[in-house]
Amino acid sequence: MGGAIADIRSGTRGVWAMLAFKEGWRQHFDVSVDGFVRSFMAVLYALPAFILLIISANHVLPEFSGNPDAHVSLTDAIGQYARIWLLFPVIAFVVVKVMGLKGGFSAWVVVHNWAVFVLLHVQALFWLLAAAGIANAEALGLMLALYQILRLLVHWRVAAGTLGLHWGLAAGAACIPLVIDALIVYGFASASGG
Repeated sequence: MGGAIADIRSGTRGVWAMLAFKEGWRQHFDVSVDGFVRSFMAVLYALPAFILLIISANHVLPEFSGNPDAHVSLTDAIGQYARIWLLFPVIAFVVVKVMGLKGGFSAWVVVHNWAVFVLLHVQALFWLLAAAGIANAEALGLMLALYQILRLLVHWRVAAGTLGLHWGLAAGAACIPLVIDALIVYGFASASGG
């Protein structure tokens, strides 16, 4: 348990230090093979926040959408969570190979995993505020729109900080997984919507 808390503390501090452009932010991340594998424990550590996010969303979606049947099913939630964690490493591996980068894959995935851990908690907070009646539909919509901008900037910063690329190339590298993810989400939504 102490190892989990230490990993969460280090990863979270590292993400905030990276986003604040603080010197030495890399020291918070273990990009060795062992650290790479351990960074996937963030999948388990972030699960309570994701469950809270889904419960909160299901509480407010019927009212906010005007559709009493609106909800996120268990199957959809499992699919979303799997996509969040499994898609990125595959795409990142391909991007690193195509761009001919000698290193950076492990660091990119490790820092990305901890950034996703933080982002899931931020998004869960927004949905919880709505479920608690503190944020109405308009406020939630605004927070989620700002979240998407924040998410893009975080992914850009992670790519720039770990791949050693110029900001422009880092933006391109960061956008590839996000665009593929969006296409997959849109494709499934279109397929299920008929």
